[in-house]
Amino acid sequence: MRKGIGYADAVRLLGQESKVAKALTGTLIEAVPVLSLFDVKDEAVRLAGEATGRLRDRVTGLNRYDRTARLEAAQAVLVVAAFFEALDELPLPFDPKDLRLDRDEQAALAGSGAGQESFVHTLMTIEPAGFRADRSYADMLDSIGAYYRRLATALTGFVSGLAVRDRLDATEWARATMAIEEELPETACRRYEELHRRLALDIPEFALWRDTIERRRLATGLGELERLLTEVAARTRTPEHRHTLSRALRAVLDRPIAQSGEVPSGMRMPTLVEAYVNPDFRPAVYGEQADPSAEWWWDQREPSDDIAGFLARYFTSPEATRMPLVVLGQPGAGKSVLTKILAGRLPDGDYLPVRVPLREVPADGTIQEQIEAAVREAVGEHLSWPELTRSADGALPVVMLDGLDELLQATGVHRSDYLSRVADFQRREAELGRPAVVLVTTRTAVADRMRFPPGCLTIRLEPFKEEQVRRWLAVWNAANDEYFTAYGLKPLPPETALAHGDLASQPLLLLMLALYDADANALQRGETGLSQAELYERLLTRFARREVDKHQPGLPETAAAQAVETELRTLAVAAFAMFNRGRQWVTTDDLNGDLAALLPAPAAQTTSFQAPLSRADRVIGKFFFVHQASAERDGAELQTYEFLHATFGEYLVARMTRDVLRGMVARETAAAADPFFGRPQPDDGLLYALLSFSVLTGRQPIVGFLRDLLPALDREPAVDLLVRLLHAAETRTGDSHPGYQPEKSTFITRYAHYTANLVILASLIADGIAGSRLFPHHKLPHRAWYRLASLWHSRFSGADSDSLIGSFQVERVLQRDHHDLLIRYIGAGRYQRVGGFNLRWDSGAVAVAGSGEEILDIAHFLCNPVLDTLAEAAQQSMLVETGRSEGAHPGRNDATGRG
Repeated sequence: MRKGIGYADAVRLLGQESKVAKALTGTLIEAVPVLSLFDVKDEAVRLAGEATGRLRDRVTGLNRYDRTARLEAAQAVLVVAAFFEALDELPLPFDPKDLRLDRDEQAALAGSGAGQESFVHTLMTIEPAGFRADRSYADMLDSIGAYYRRLATALTGFVSGLAVRDRLDATEWARATMAIEEELPETACRRYEELHRRLALDIPEFALWRDTIERRRLATGLGELERLLTEVAARTRTPEHRHTLSRALRAVLDRPIAQSGEVPSGMRMPTLVEAYVNPDFRPAVYGEQADPSAEWWWDQREPSDDIAGFLARYFTSPEATRMPLVVLGQPGAGKSVLTKILAGRLPDGDYLPVRVPLREVPADGTIQEQIEAAVREAVGEHLSWPELTRSADGALPVVMLDGLDELLQATGVHRSDYLSRVADFQRREAELGRPAVVLVTTRTAVADRMRFPPGCLTIRLEPFKEEQVRRWLAVWNAANDEYFTAYGLKPLPPETALAHGDLASQPLLLLMLALYDADANALQRGETGLSQAELYERLLTRFARREVDKHQPGLPETAAAQAVETELRTLAVAAFAMFNRGRQWVTTDDLNGDLAALLPAPAAQTTSFQAPLSRADRVIGKFFFVHQASAERDGAELQTYEFLHATFGEYLVARMTRDVLRGMVARETAAAADPFFGRPQPDDGLLYALLSFSVLTGRQPIVGFLRDLLPALDREPAVDLLVRLLHAAETRTGDSHPGYQPEKSTFITRYAHYTANLVILASLIADGIAGSRLFPHHKLPHRAWYRLASLWHSRFSGADSDSLIGSFQVERVLQRDHHDLLIRYIGAGRYQRVGGFNLRWDSGAVAVAGSGEEILDIAHFLCNPVLDTLAEAAQQSMLVETGRSEGAHPGRNDATGRG
């Protein structure tokens, strides 16, 4: 992929024929008997003079792509001209006219046999750095300054091989070298700024890049982007007839932000263009060490609040037609809405927007086939891609491929090369005279599943800040002023929404909070200090009740409450479907299978010729806080579901776990109250099915929610039940839900997950549980613990094992007559090695490989005296090896002084 244009390219793009340019490309060496470096300088200065004086006339009337190419050429000419003009002003100890070249030197200048660091090579690889949207004018100057320093060094090396060098003594040559390599770059930069400033007075693109264009910052609707692009428009006239595709996409701006079925009757939804608050973002260029799926990588990038300026620079830059712009963000961050706003805002004549929702086009099609399918859906007629570009009448197509993550997760198709295929598509189209800009949106979390082209520009949309939440709510409250008045409601204050930070920071989730509060001011009437679990319970219950009242009106209160619980239980099965598969999403087929295995229901009936909706479609799909991703493959529609915010699913996992356990405790209590029957073995079929595939600590928010929910249980009977289940798990034989198989697993692995989760639940309910309580029939509970914990360590993935050790710590308790343990939740706190056992033998030098802290923590967690002995013997050398010493354990409480 070409990254810039050289001086000779610039000359040709400016429409000039030149012997010097031909010599630089190696095509006219024989025809130029004597060539001076100052011939190059004279041509560059002449072209720069024409550029600053007549460029505006020469680019007027060009289409967007040709105008951008012409301006890129002018930029390259300015860079070269400024260098040579500065060179001409240097006080050199020789006459510049003496820099004349013989035939061999001409060949060297023309590139014949020239080394990679030669002056001509450096001159021919100009990269006009200002034409990158992620770089400021100051960044451009820094890059040009670095280029000038390389060029000056190459020039010194080049001149050292000429005859003029032989006539200079050491002092004169040292003075000449210092002038060229130290003074020339700074002087050239100042001269470039003068030339650029002059061009910015006539050419709006140069003013845009210099950030001197007149601007009126607008915080909503990207209206400023449309105004900026109109001001720098390549054409001198507006097209007589707007393109059909442009009309269709612009009409979307005036549609409401939510479907009417999702809102209470009488409410007015703001339109997309009204409610769209311009987001902050972080730009980055993909390189060798890039990890766009990782938060830490993005945290190292500077945020920006000027997305309109960024996009205006991008759409007027040469890079836009060479490689895709990838837009990342969390679910609900506004990626799809951004493409809708862009499609409606791009000015007619200069741009032709083509929005491609990847969920609605063939997933296994080529880029061109997907574009053509989307155009057919938008305008109702078949247009091939070449026909579409011809109908654009010179406007630059801007293709927005929205939802690459949906295509990947809905189909399961391995398309890691999709972005590379997009870049190949752009390269081919540019070569065929059909250049196109391409944007691709995708969820941040799946960015590691795709291969980015090197140098690809990416941006990540940022969560809302406080001022953006306030701005959005101002639009919402104004749109619904009459509704609030009619029903005696109060507008939603920003402070109330901001109290629920994570939810308020994502546009779609903020809408969810606003809709929740619009129902009798439910959010505002919540008690102060509402926990996150309590808020989620109210949110989900109210939305489920709204769905019940809508689809089953007139139910008695008891039946309505039961229907609401059924809705929430179904949502919880979806949450477990994701959790037990180790994903944030689940396919329709997998979810329907899980629902049939865990919550059997009669088949849906239909009187039409259409196939009835699946349970996933009927129950899960109607909640707008559940994102439904779709894609088409082999003519069939494939769908997946995920929660717009992962914590919704994590709360539902904790809630259903609490409910199943509470039901079991209630049955146990009732059975124990009957004096005529002994206590039966508890029926843990559903609990075992749900908790035997993944460890709860793998999702820390689940454990946090459980801490809030489990205290509602009767403590002693609940712990007693969990201990009984723990000891019965090894010999359990029945499986009351054999159809529930979220993933393939052996009995021993399921046993490991199940017992770990039982211990987690017991520890949370008891606020720390003793080993003697967990293993009441063992005189040495630490030995039983070691056998069980070793099984976990052998069966869990590294991440799951780390999550367990990182959340629960095992404290050794030395009693007068026995050793005991305390398994206690520590959350995000650092594991502390508390207490110890008597060593089995004296410590000596023991060599242990690996990370000292991690090995010592694992050994302490497993709680085996032999391992304690080895860890004690190796501890000092291990910690010294990893940069820690015995005394470098903050907060450590080692009762015995041993590890």
